[in-house]
Amino acid sequence: MQNQIQSHIKANANSVLSLLGLSVEPRVLFVSPLKILNRSFRRAMSRLETDVVFCETSEEALSRARSFTYAIVITTDELDEMDGITLLEKVKRISPTTRRVLVSGQADVDATMDAINRVGLFNYVVLPWEPSDLRQIVRRACDSFSLQYENANLSRLLANQAKDLRSLVGKLETTVEGRTASLLTGLNAALDLRDTETQGHSRRVALYSRKLAEELGVTGPELIDIQRGALLHDIGKIGVSDTILLKPGKLTEEEWVEMRKHAEFGFKILENIPFLGNARHVVRQHHERFDGKGYPQGLAGKEIILGARIFAIIDTYDAMTSDRPYRKGLPHEVAIDEIHKYSGTQFDPDVVRAWDRIPQDLLFVLRERAENDIFAGSI
Repeated sequence: MQNQIQSHIKANANSVLSLLGLSVEPRVLFVSPLKILNRSFRRAMSRLETDVVFCETSEEALSRARSFTYAIVITTDELDEMDGITLLEKVKRISPTTRRVLVSGQADVDATMDAINRVGLFNYVVLPWEPSDLRQIVRRACDSFSLQYENANLSRLLANQAKDLRSLVGKLETTVEGRTASLLTGLNAALDLRDTETQGHSRRVALYSRKLAEELGVTGPELIDIQRGALLHDIGKIGVSDTILLKPGKLTEEEWVEMRKHAEFGFKILENIPFLGNARHVVRQHHERFDGKGYPQGLAGKEIILGARIFAIIDTYDAMTSDRPYRKGLPHEVAIDEIHKYSGTQFDPDVVRAWDRIPQDLLFVLRERAENDIFAGSI
């Protein structure tokens, strides 16, 4: 049953890619100076619908590998001016996705391990080979290559579509009407796909912010505005260059100047959506500090709207307690101590005291609900 499902998925993927001109038929390159081995390989492959190209020299093999991406390159260990492992090393540099198979007349464990470590062999074949086993190796290698090739092309296609979507967002002139949760969660999903390091962050801070606002006595439309603003706080990152947003290392000062523009970008993006009119102020002010040292406006104290003062605490808590690629999330108590440390400077002391009243167990429940895409209340 599982094989049938995989075949169905692969067939559909091939159909889509063929329509888009992105599909490729897997081709095999067999390299050996021995004519008898070439004939034996040709007979073994006769039952497969796979195109096989034969080479007798390493120079010809490398030339072909540069001009065409083969699904699999199979070579004997003894060639002309170089051995099989050296050839496969060069093939790997030319085409990393090509599956590499070494054929040897010796069942040498040390040589096998050396070949695996040096070139990442897909398989190691000892002569004399069994034709049915050889066909299975080639079939699996071609299937593996095809799936990786198709996934890469689909990823590129989706990336191009994402660029088109960002361009459309920048040109929106019409007003979005209605209070639809699907719009908000859809925008949030787009952000999560783009910034994989913080996936789920927006959903979590939206629920945390709502709960803290309730603790402060906020009700009605203002409560919903705070939750929406927290959910969409980073929507402006759509306007930040990928080279900056996805940079793995530290940003330069010039790059930070560009990154800090995302708060204003988000404010502008939501400008013409009436039911987000109040929530967008949270988006604009979510990096302001209680002591006036934040951005983009340098607001201080009660000049900062309550939703943004709430969010400042929530954002810090979630960033510290969540796993990141470079570290594990910190304990709840460590994050709370950090928030207390900056009460009165980065954070509003009144909001910090309200945050202290929320039980730790409830925060864990909210995190679980956010990770399962369950939102508390209407958004």
